[in-house]
Amino acid sequence: MPRMSKNKWDQRRYQELIDLHKALSLLSLEGISAVLVRQLPSVFSIDYFTLFLYDKDKRELSLLCHNHPKIENSFSLPLSSSPVMGAAVLSGQYVLDQDFRNSRYYQGSENTLFKKGFFVSIPLMIEKETVGVLNLNDGDQDLYDTGDLDFILSLSEFISMSISNAVLYEQTKKLAVTDGLTGISNRPNMEKSMLSEFERSIRYNVPLSVVLLDVDHFKDVNDTYGHQKGDEILIAVASLLKKACRANDIAARYGGEEFLMILPQSNAQGAFKIAERVREGIMKMSFTGNDSNFSVTTSCGVAELDRDFIKNTDQLIAMADQALYDAKNGGRNKTIIGSFGKKMKK
Repeated sequence: MPRMSKNKWDQRRYQELIDLHKALSLLSLEGISAVLVRQLPSVFSIDYFTLFLYDKDKRELSLLCHNHPKIENSFSLPLSSSPVMGAAVLSGQYVLDQDFRNSRYYQGSENTLFKKGFFVSIPLMIEKETVGVLNLNDGDQDLYDTGDLDFILSLSEFISMSISNAVLYEQTKKLAVTDGLTGISNRPNMEKSMLSEFERSIRYNVPLSVVLLDVDHFKDVNDTYGHQKGDEILIAVASLLKKACRANDIAARYGGEEFLMILPQSNAQGAFKIAERVREGIMKMSFTGNDSNFSVTTSCGVAELDRDFIKNTDQLIAMADQALYDAKNGGRNKTIIGSFGKKMKK
């Protein structure tokens, strides 16, 4: 990309900083990405940029956005696999060179992220914590002066704050709808989803079923192996439920050791098959406690919406709850389909 003269850049710099800062005042990573792809190459007068989010716990970089024609839209890589970004993250300082191929980071082979010419890798930091890395690359080897670099670093601070705010906002939104332990839908969010699917089923005359699942003898498990092991089991069950869900299904923690699956466009027999796959999968799981291996079982109750008899979501769940009660009374570790007209448990 042709370099802009310093005088011309000085004339635009302040206004561009303000404009981009306003544009970045968004609370979604998707919105921030769109702004950066649209404006960053022009503002910085560079050929290519890539922006990665950094996961400190996993020591992993995940691509958020870029304008590079030879890079796929989304991928992750270990921090150790990129000497340039690794140096920026670990040092907390930008890494810059006027010619990548003559830098100490060049490993003698084609590098998709960094090509010949100027490059800079800037850690995006909030309160001394790295949240991401911004990479700029330009085929022109003209020197960036101090003012140019100061401008880039100033705007990088805005980008850091925008990303941090967006991540925090999305985490807050997620916490509002997910169970803190298992990561699947919580009960309030499940109830909203349940009502929506119930109304859709009535409106379009399509099937709707639910599965209510309970971990058998869970109190005994907690008493024998401890609550931490109990939590481990709940997390494992939730993970299996999530994997069993189709695109429009919803898995939720209903309360304690109980879970609920909402299965749109599934009749009772289809829901029964899903519940059985889940039950058998859980039974095959192995856990370790008190120097021995053990497994757990689950009981499941299935209910299908019958428009002639069921008038609200509470009645549908009550039918599944009665079926679950029958499964437990019938020896546990089984799935039973509920039927309307059967006396509900007291």
